[in-house]
Amino acid sequence: MAVRPTLQLGNPLLRQAAQPIDDVRSAEVQALLADLWDTLYDFRQRHGWGRALSAPVIGVPLRAIVVDFQEQQLVLINPRFERWSREQEFVYESCITFSAIWGAVYRPTRVTVVALDADGLERRYEAAGPLARLMQHEIDHLDGLVWLDREPDLASICTTDEYRRQQDQGQIDQA
Repeated sequence: MAVRPTLQLGNPLLRQAAQPIDDVRSAEVQALLADLWDTLYDFRQRHGWGRALSAPVIGVPLRAIVVDFQEQQLVLINPRFERWSREQEFVYESCITFSAIWGAVYRPTRVTVVALDADGLERRYEAAGPLARLMQHEIDHLDGLVWLDREPDLASICTTDEYRRQQDQGQIDQA
């Protein structure tokens, strides 16, 4: 459909809670999902990373997320957490909305998310590790949050170039 511009940190639309989607199969929602995929893949092609995207990041205040992770393509509409683990991990994150910065935050290692798919069918996802973190990161966007709100270790915040340098030297694990 179309590659949409992504909002950048500081845009007040990123701080608004997104609204639930009523008619998943409507032409408007299906076009939004296509635009999310197009925008995600365009960002990935230009920057070499990017595994998920939420509607608020392209300026649409609706509860929709697309995820492309390890050959899984997921659509999460009106997602909600059913449960999350007490065990947490401290891992680096970045974001399309401020892609020049990385920092480490605590996230539960496992989550159960219930959402509608692109056909409006309810799905339950048991996710662990990187997929669990992706889901948490994107659902945060639906709630008007960014990873900086998760109280990162300020000493961990670095530029993308520094993150990659430290990663290449084995000082930082893969995000």
